[in-house]
Amino acid sequence: MGMQRLLKLKKALKGCFITTSVEALRSTKTPVRYRPLTPSEIQTLEEKGNRCDDWSLVTVETAFSPEPIYQSMFTGEVRLPAFYGTLLLPGDVSFPTGIYYSLVHNCTIENALVHRVAMLSNVLVRCGAVIQNVGSLVSSGKISYQIGADIVIGNEMGGRPLCVFPDITEDLIDAQLLQKMNEDVFREFKELTENWRQEVSLPYGIVDKGAVISNTNIVRNSWIGPHARIEGAAKIRNTVVLSSLEEPSKIYDSVIIENTNVQEGVKVHSGALIKDSVLMKRVKVGNKAIINSSIIAPCCHIEEAEITSSYVGPLTQIHHHSLLISTLWPMGGGNLGYGANVGSNHTGRMPDQELHASQGLFFGLGVNVKFPANFSEAPFSIIAAGVSSEPQRVRFPFSLIKKGSLTLLSSKAHLNEIVPGWNYAKNAYALDRNMYKYAARGKGFVPPSFGSLWQVEIAKLVFDAYQKLQVKNIKDVYTEADIAGLGSNYLREMVRQIALKAYHGYLERFLFDTLVTGIEADSTLLTQPIKEIRKVSMGEVFREVSRDWALPETVGDLFRKYRILEKEWFDQVFNALERDAIRGREIFDDYDEVHLPDKAFLDWEKQRLDEFNKKLTALSKELRLES
Repeated sequence: MGMQRLLKLKKALKGCFITTSVEALRSTKTPVRYRPLTPSEIQTLEEKGNRCDDWSLVTVETAFSPEPIYQSMFTGEVRLPAFYGTLLLPGDVSFPTGIYYSLVHNCTIENALVHRVAMLSNVLVRCGAVIQNVGSLVSSGKISYQIGADIVIGNEMGGRPLCVFPDITEDLIDAQLLQKMNEDVFREFKELTENWRQEVSLPYGIVDKGAVISNTNIVRNSWIGPHARIEGAAKIRNTVVLSSLEEPSKIYDSVIIENTNVQEGVKVHSGALIKDSVLMKRVKVGNKAIINSSIIAPCCHIEEAEITSSYVGPLTQIHHHSLLISTLWPMGGGNLGYGANVGSNHTGRMPDQELHASQGLFFGLGVNVKFPANFSEAPFSIIAAGVSSEPQRVRFPFSLIKKGSLTLLSSKAHLNEIVPGWNYAKNAYALDRNMYKYAARGKGFVPPSFGSLWQVEIAKLVFDAYQKLQVKNIKDVYTEADIAGLGSNYLREMVRQIALKAYHGYLERFLFDTLVTGIEADSTLLTQPIKEIRKVSMGEVFREVSRDWALPETVGDLFRKYRILEKEWFDQVFNALERDAIRGREIFDDYDEVHLPDKAFLDWEKQRLDEFNKKLTALSKELRLES
């Protein structure tokens, strides 16, 4: 396992953007030839208001013309191109390439535009780049471009060290944070990263091809990738901004980014502050969000929140003032409501506590979550508005945790009430709308299986919870002492019965889905009795769940029953919408006029059911032919 991780790291480092770009810069087959300036060119440059203490340090390409250089100062060794053509400034204003009203020190400039830059020092400006109205764009010493940088995630005392680089992937993050490396493997991991950092370090910063930096105060010791757009930023320091023509990264409006890796397609705007972090592909951060020492996985949207020492998994949405500290949330897909405080990571002593969150976890309005806490075995659960939860470990998926009743447990008034399976049994609309959002926002970056409720990992957790609820001693109220995994919550007997029914319904659909998927992959199973199909290898979880389960006897019966279950689920989604509409009409006279249905989601939901029915219809036809 350790060797596999090292091989993954080697492959990732060898193919990363920085590595391939540095190799290309160092191994150019036809290097550009530079020559000294001629006396007439020096004279023309000075007539245009340009100054240099030693023009012999300025070299130029063979076809160089001094015409597009005005009112600029040159110091140190400067290489200039044969400027030609025009480029677009922000606002779609076309302007000739060249150097205007700027100070240039120790730079190599390709056919680009440098306009009103107070200080451009130790930077390679690639072809097609635009640098306009910038305070200082400088580099000093060897630049390592955040390869091998350390980030503290979870326990702020450093119990989970994480070594990052610009192109780091989720599996390499998980390998370090979630799958404990032995000391020898971690040492090799660090050494390998350090060696690569030494190999690719450059003595200058880079503004890559087609990049735009405008109206920005400070850019220091950074690599601004191809076609990135930085407009109106306050400061970019020790940062790599990966970007491409297909997935340009955009940073604008008073943003500060320091010691950070920004991957392709990222958007950071409106006063956001990012330090010592990694923003992975298609992340959006804005509206004064603060992110420190954190990993933000692909396709997350973060606004206004404060996030520290956390790993926020893909497709997580945080749009309101809230706090997230020392949280490991690798599966993501969750949400923080306004005023959620998920951040009590110390008990008056040291910040050495953390929280583990599950896929699809929803923290409601104004919740207070005390650490340590572990919800990793409760996917798609909801912590209701206003709840203050005690340190705990919850092991019941699709749960609702709400404020407890003092009259039920006066001796344990601090306990909240848990309703296992509620989100599956009563909230079909929310779950399917989540799946719709995952599919739309994560396309091309997040695997399609991410949006499935029938993941084997979720089914295993549901089955474990279902078994835990099979109690021998019936009571009116249960606590953690009676049923392991309830955490700092109580469970009423009536609710236990409802939860068993909800989990039973989920597991039945999981079994049906697994069977249909297996039959679809192997048509020879169509004519087999279900009891024979059970024997086919469909995974350990399927075998465990189906061992004592009453399933239909034939494939035809399976298809008929599965259609009924899917239609019932579809009806639940639309019934939830209708309930909301009925309540809304009672409160607002113009509810229907101003609350238009989400047509895109409704079309997606109908298409999902249509595709399901078409699949079963095709299999049913094949079944009749086989029979």
